[in-house]
Amino acid sequence: MSSKRPLFREVNERIREVNASFESVAPINEILLCECSRSECSARLEVPADVYEAVRSEGHRFVVAPGHEEPAAEDVVAGAPGYLVVAQRPEPA
Repeated sequence: MSSKRPLFREVNERIREVNASFESVAPINEILLCECSRSECSARLEVPADVYEAVRSEGHRFVVAPGHEEPAAEDVVAGAPGYLVVAQRPEPA
């Protein structure tokens, strides 16, 4: 796993905390950072809160910008306009 992924997952958790304070006003999509493995990427993604909740419950799944998936190491398992959900394949033993 790229060293960027755990950091951006932590940043996205903090963003979620801020967003949660606004949910009582109106349901909102999460504005998150792309969790791809590209160190130079800082793409922002708009993802429904329930989708991101499901993604983060699976430690090997990440939200990425379209085109940022790594076909050699991960599978696209879901998506919508503006984001993809990828599952990282286990590394060979």
